[in-house]
Amino acid sequence: MSRPVAIVGLGAEGLAGLSAEALDAIASATFLAGGKRHLLLAGPTRAERFAIANNLAELADRLARRGPDERCVVLASGDPLFYGIGDMLSRSLGRDQIAVEPALSSMQRAFARAGISWHDAAIGTVHGRPLKEALLPLLGRSKIGLFTQDGASPSAVARFFLERGLNDYRAIVAENLGTARERLTEAPLSDLIEKTFDDLNVLILIREAKGRKPGQPFCPPDNLFERPAGAAVLLTHADVRAIVLSRFQGLPDGPIWDIGAGLGGVAVSLAGSFPELEVVAVERSSKQIDCLRTNRSRFETYNLRIIEGTAPGCLEGEDAPAGVFLGGSGGALDAILDLVFARLRPGGAFVANFVGLENLARCLDRLKQAGWATEVTQVAISHGQALAGLTVLTPERPVWIVRALVVRKGDRTNVSVVID
Repeated sequence: MSRPVAIVGLGAEGLAGLSAEALDAIASATFLAGGKRHLLLAGPTRAERFAIANNLAELADRLARRGPDERCVVLASGDPLFYGIGDMLSRSLGRDQIAVEPALSSMQRAFARAGISWHDAAIGTVHGRPLKEALLPLLGRSKIGLFTQDGASPSAVARFFLERGLNDYRAIVAENLGTARERLTEAPLSDLIEKTFDDLNVLILIREAKGRKPGQPFCPPDNLFERPAGAAVLLTHADVRAIVLSRFQGLPDGPIWDIGAGLGGVAVSLAGSFPELEVVAVERSSKQIDCLRTNRSRFETYNLRIIEGTAPGCLEGEDAPAGVFLGGSGGALDAILDLVFARLRPGGAFVANFVGLENLARCLDRLKQAGWATEVTQVAISHGQALAGLTVLTPERPVWIVRALVVRKGDRTNVSVVID
């Protein structure tokens, strides 16, 4: 039976902050793994050394093959089970095959130095992860703690938030915590742009406005949306939006496009329901765009990115979508469908609303030509109104909802179009 792998967390002060048990484990190690900084902090040793970089699979394989007499130690930063290597080794080796000795996390130190509680903070990391993937679920949260990649990370994070209209955060950059060079810098997000910090830093973001809790089905009432005075109201009614949202469940990773977003009824609802995804709303009317931006702020859906332009041209440079909602084609239905056929990711969903029979028929015909089986649902809703002391039903204009699921590259196409 092999000994459990000792995973020892180090603070910025290095070995000085370790317990006697952790020091003994390092001193008696026959195999010692860690980042270059960790190995330098450990000092001279006769143990076999393994420098961790982009070779975690190799490390896990080496540890799985360890002999019964080997004493294997892995050095990590702070708490190895808090966005650290401990989670990966626990899953690959088994929980009974590791023994974790954590140090004080740099995130704990950062909040402590700032004098801010962190039990209610949203914690994330941009270390070794795409910025968009890491930050989208955090947009609008009132208190955020971020492990960073390097000295340029605070600036990159600030730019990401500011580009999405979030200019009401204050940032605290905590550098070199636990060392003689420890420093805290507090400033508005805009002050971080183009500034660099020491590579050993963590970032705290505080927003006075209390953000709504994301990650729940989200379909605001129609009357809460900003709308232009004296102009056509381009808003998908809440009853229809609730059905549209159900058509986007189970998507692969990737953005969702809303083409012809209008005031943002569907775009806002999608962004609020899927906070881990980016929703890209396309609208060509400047009046609608102004209200769309207001509605994004009003409903705290900052993972919604707005493009003012005409589809399909304005979407050519965008990442391939996992979902597409077509609310209005602006006379370019065929060109938009060509783009959907070319760009929609395997397993993705195409959903479209129609009120006119001609566009509905053309869409279904194109889907059939492309080999996409279709499912259509009609939605006809009536709302009660008072009349002479009685309640009568007043019908809304019927809407057809078309949904298509695409499977490519040799897989059998499975497409459904729903008319609600």
